[in-house]
Amino acid sequence: MMDDSEYIMIGSAFLVGVIGVCAWFFKKVMRGEIGVSVNTALLALLVVILLVPFVMNVSAHFVSQILHHAEDTKEKVVESH
Repeated sequence: MMDDSEYIMIGSAFLVGVIGVCAWFFKKVMRGEIGVSVNTALLALLVVILLVPFVMNVSAHFVSQILHHAEDTKEKVVESH
């Protein structure tokens, strides 16, 4: 079974991959190697602008959950002694 830190690593790798693909796409569009309309480019930019903060927020919740889970287990160990 995967623990929480493995989920964070997979999510972080996914986020870096998505950002890399988006950067690659916009570089190709700026160089003129990919012909897209202005509306398509703006739509893609809007998706990136909305997706990146959402993924960062979700990963922050995962980190917070792990930290609070670790604190809870420490408190239980202290209470048992």
